Amino acid sequence: MKNAKSLIGLVVLVLVLVLGGALYLWAKNDPAAKKPEPPKKTTITCAGGSEKTELMADPEVVKLLDEKFGLRVNFVPMGSYKQVLMSSEDIRAKGFNCLWPSSESARSVFESRHKGAFPGYRAANVLQSPEVVYSGPQATGALTKAGLVTEAGGVQTLDIKKLLVENVLKNTTWQSLKAGDLAGPIRIRSTDARTSNSGFTMAQLQLTVIATEDAANPPTLAEARKALPTMRRLYETSGLQAASSDDGFRQWLTQGGEYSAPLYAGYENQLLQQWIKSGKDASLTKDVTMLYPSPTIYSDHPVLALDADGARLIQAVQDIEVQKIAWSRYGFRSAVNAGLNDLTAFEGMKLSKRVRTIPAPNSEVTLAMIDCLDNAAKCS
Repeated sequence: MKNAKSLIGLVVLVLVLVLGGALYLWAKNDPAAKKPEPPKKTTITCAGGSEKTELMADPEVVKLLDEKFGLRVNFVPMGSYKQVLMSSEDIRAKGFNCLWPSSESARSVFESRHKGAFPGYRAANVLQSPEVVYSGPQATGALTKAGLVTEAGGVQTLDIKKLLVENVLKNTTWQSLKAGDLAGPIRIRSTDARTSNSGFTMAQLQLTVIATEDAANPPTLAEARKALPTMRRLYETSGLQAASSDDGFRQWLTQGGEYSAPLYAGYENQLLQQWIKSGKDASLTKDVTMLYPSPTIYSDHPVLALDADGARLIQAVQDIEVQKIAWSRYGFRSAVNAGLNDLTAFEGMKLSKRVRTIPAPNSEVTLAMIDCLDNAAKCS
């Protein structure tokens, strides 16, 4: 009896060991039971528009990119067209894994100039911000009385064609519109269109209005060439301009807003970002009005990945957590999921849910305008 009990105990022990071993092997080889391996740590270097500097320095974004995607990004602020007009050799020599300009037209210029130069190339738009015009109480009031600005649901819309054709090109003055103590000819100031995308995007919009009949579509190269001398004159009368979008908007705010430039072109996200940084200071929105030109151009922010490591940034920035931070803290609309662009995140700001936009001109037109702005002799 005793031997039988010992034998049964031994059999049970063997069965337990066999079953335990089998369970161990199953768990070890079952893909669902495996813990995901941490992402490979990689440092990449990416040139990008200055307006994205603070987003890429945000501690939570830095942590997400590192822990979730294994990415550490050396972000180099650089004008959009300076990025894409570098030679392929220069891009490689500087060690760039990606470029991150602030417009689709910059992307088209890159693809036309560097076709086949980077075998691992891929691109995707990840963020957006419409081009807007900033003004102050006196300028907005005068433009409203003149029928150039209309309001619906708290959103202010600027008739960009009427402003340019009937006022800017005819040298209409602020005095003639009885705009308080504002003086001088009506102009839309901006950053330097030769170095900064926010200034260049406004120049593209002006070119479309001046060169086409209905301003519903971008101009052909033939239409654009006829309008380039006019664009050059507008550029020459703009005076000294900031070289980057980030610096330009900050200077406009600190140097008197509408008193330094009654109308100033920039991105929608710049005021939103400043409003968040100020602790949602109501005085900021009292002194600054955001006018949505109709039509306007969206400043897209495509990541141009030059290799496999650079392509990892596309996936990282498309992540829903990064997208939410980009919108709620820095005012960049999602180009991935329109549902993330919840306007209640900026309650109190007069934002347009839907913006009437037109495509930016193609690479041929873009390069022709860049040549004209760089050299007056190339404007004909």
